[in-house]
Amino acid sequence: MIPIGRALTAVTAALALLACEGEAAVPGDGAAAGDPAQPAPFIAETGRGWQEAVVSVRDLAPIRDFMIEVAGYEVRDSGALAPAWLEAWGLEGASGEYALMASPGKDVGWVRLVRFDGVEQELIRPGAQVWDQGGLFSLMVRAEEADLVMDAAHARGWSVFNLPQVFDFGGLLIKNVVVRLPDGVNLAVYSRVHPPIEGWDDLEGFSYPFNTMAMVHDLAAERAFLVEGLGYAPFWEGDYIDPEPVSTNHGLPNNFSHVIPRRTAILQQRPGEDGRIELMHFDGLEGDDFSHRARPPHLGILGVRLPVDDLGAALDRLAALDVTPSAGPAGFDLSPYGPVRWAAVRSPSGIIVELLEQP
Repeated sequence: MIPIGRALTAVTAALALLACEGEAAVPGDGAAAGDPAQPAPFIAETGRGWQEAVVSVRDLAPIRDFMIEVAGYEVRDSGALAPAWLEAWGLEGASGEYALMASPGKDVGWVRLVRFDGVEQELIRPGAQVWDQGGLFSLMVRAEEADLVMDAAHARGWSVFNLPQVFDFGGLLIKNVVVRLPDGVNLAVYSRVHPPIEGWDDLEGFSYPFNTMAMVHDLAAERAFLVEGLGYAPFWEGDYIDPEPVSTNHGLPNNFSHVIPRRTAILQQRPGEDGRIELMHFDGLEGDDFSHRARPPHLGILGVRLPVDDLGAALDRLAALDVTPSAGPAGFDLSPYGPVRWAAVRSPSGIIVELLEQP
């Protein structure tokens, strides 16, 4: 059942979406800077972690509507994909559209659903096991009750990796279920069992994504990319292993849960829970590597967009690690940020980080 507050918000968001779709023209990412008909650019805060995740789907509607109806998300912005962004990725002649989803009133943790037209696509992680490497595995959200989110997904014909599991994380009892959304997109939903969580006001349905997870084969290399290259710092690092055979949130066989350590690094740019990136390695399990598929226009969680103060300095720092741009540098208009200097870099496992500098 969808809570009443979320249902009312969902109706409002849906009406706003219909109004937007009914307009004669939607400027989208290609809107001209300084157009008096357009709102002032949104200035993203730097040093806070990633601002938005970019998620490639065949059809915007299923995940968009799920976010609106279950969690009351707003369509913060929508329109055509920026031609200059497509060209920077070598997708000349392609087109598409996007819907920028946001938890009500939140200016962080956005999800940009994108649909590509006129190009061939494949799943980034086709038939992948959890421990296989390749791009980003999941977006992580909090909820008042993870079971209700799972039930809403089941009602749409979607599945989960395992039933909700409760585990002890540093004295906190946490319930987690990983929901399989369409097109290889996973949503990891966390509820606090004990003690009660504080400081979150959007847990009805589920919150904005505060973290994203990548399954990696070489945790040290990924950590260096994020820490030395992008200015992240450890929030928590260590091994997690169950004390006895149990079902796990990631669908690890029960008889391996107390044998296979899950080596983890939770990284952030500053204290707080915004814009984190979590790395996980299943020590003792060898999986496939789909990192070469992790790039537009393929399907799944493509990457994150990270605001920076100085794009040139950020690229110089990465160059010291022998990381060069996979696309860009380039300059173009990107809604709702206005004119940006942009470049995209990729980690060893295929995590795409698009760097944005605003004037």
